Amino acid sequence: MQARYQSLTLAGRASAVLKDAEPSLQTAETTLKTLSANQNIKQIFAKIRKNPSLTGKMRPSDARDLLMDASSDFIDATRHKLAAWRKTMERISNGEDIVIENNREYIPVDAPLALAIAGTSQVSNYLSIVQLSLMELCKSDPANAESYRSTMSAIRRCATVLSDCECASAMSSVVH
Repeated sequence: MQARYQSLTLAGRASAVLKDAEPSLQTAETTLKTLSANQNIKQIFAKIRKNPSLTGKMRPSDARDLLMDASSDFIDATRHKLAAWRKTMERISNGEDIVIENNREYIPVDAPLALAIAGTSQVSNYLSIVQLSLMELCKSDPANAESYRSTMSAIRRCATVLSDCECASAMSSVVH
C-alpha cells in the first residue's frame, strides 16, 4: 500500500486514500449513528472514564483527552473527526494549498490545510475507544452481546484500515 501511495502525486495519493478508506468510513458512520441512539452509551463512557485500569493503558492522544472530558459527547465528536478527516483528504485531492518546488510537493506549514492535517491525524484512536465502549456494552447487555461483538469487529477493521491508510500515505509528513 505504501509503495502505491508514494508513487502518486500528493493529490492522487489523497484520492487513493479516500477511495480505499470509503467503505470503512461508511461503516464507522453507520455504527456511530446507531450507537448515538443507544440509551446506555453515555453511562458506558462514564464507566470507562472512571476505570483507571482502562484509561491508564491508553496512550496520550486527543481521543483520550476527549474521553476524559465528562462534558463531551464522544460519539458525536468521533463522527465529527471522521467527517473532518474525509473533508481534509478531499481538499488535498483537489490540490488545495499544494506547492510544487524543485520537483517536490508539499503543503506549507502556514497554509490553512496544514492545520487541518494536524487536527485529523490519528483518527483511528477515536475508533479504538468506540471499540472499547462496545466491549463494555457487551458486558452490560448480555441479550445483545452478539450484535455488539459483531459491531466491535467491524469497528476494529475500520480502525485498522484508517490507520493503515494514514501511515502508508504519510500525509502528516507533507507539511513543511
